[in-house]
Amino acid sequence: MKKALAILFVALLAVSLSAQSVAEVSSNGDDLRIVSLAPNVTEIIYALGSGDQLVGRTDYCNYPEEVLSLTSIGSLWEPNLEAILSLDADIAIASSIVDPGFIDSLKAAGIEAYQFYEEESLDGTYALIEKVAACIGKEDKGAEIIRSMKDRVAAVQQKVSTIPEDQRKSCVYMIGYGEWGDYAATGETYLNDVIEVAGGINAAVEGSFWSITKELLLAQDPDVILLGAYSYSDPSDIEHFIGLAPYSELTASKTGNVFTINGDAAERQGVRTVDCVEEIAKILYPELF
Repeated sequence: MKKALAILFVALLAVSLSAQSVAEVSSNGDDLRIVSLAPNVTEIIYALGSGDQLVGRTDYCNYPEEVLSLTSIGSLWEPNLEAILSLDADIAIASSIVDPGFIDSLKAAGIEAYQFYEEESLDGTYALIEKVAACIGKEDKGAEIIRSMKDRVAAVQQKVSTIPEDQRKSCVYMIGYGEWGDYAATGETYLNDVIEVAGGINAAVEGSFWSITKELLLAQDPDVILLGAYSYSDPSDIEHFIGLAPYSELTASKTGNVFTINGDAAERQGVRTVDCVEEIAKILYPELF
């Protein structure tokens, strides 16, 4: 199941590269009835203090827990227009995976609809939060969240700056692996920035579109392997990885340096991205924390 979701995530992400960001701002403020079309958008809306204005979510919006009480409007790639219309929604906000054509359908139905793609960098994470905040009239709160995130990132960077460049650890964040292919946070993704500000060297930087070959993984032989852990994850994921060829040949597998991190926080670009920075830094350099 995890591998299938990872493959689908990567495929949809590649398709979504053409999505257009929208700069318009809603003026309805606290009266808005909001539908979120992505888990990271949902998390941002709650962090902005507007969770009580959410009237709809996707099947995959599961954080914070109270969002589960809201009506689901379908999956990330197949949201249901009729379901959204039935909620008397004023505004719908999507990130990269939703088909841009669906955004057009929402607009044609009289719903303010926005889609933001900011997944190339950590700075894009801040821009995403800023844009979602602007859509719902929470610019000040958005700016406050961004300042706090930047402060926390700076604190991590200050600590890891004491590590000499030639002693920095290499790592790779694996989204999926095995017979269906190998998927990782590659050089053009925001998670590349996350790894770097955490003091790591991204061993998957030469991959592309979240995909890495087994040959490149073996050649890079990173010091640390990071596996995403989700609500549906098998607790034995680490044991499975280190026991499966060719991953069993990696130095990290042999030395016990394969770890799980919060996959939702890592892969949902948004307010918990800074949690991921801190988590990775603590794994790479526990002596500094």
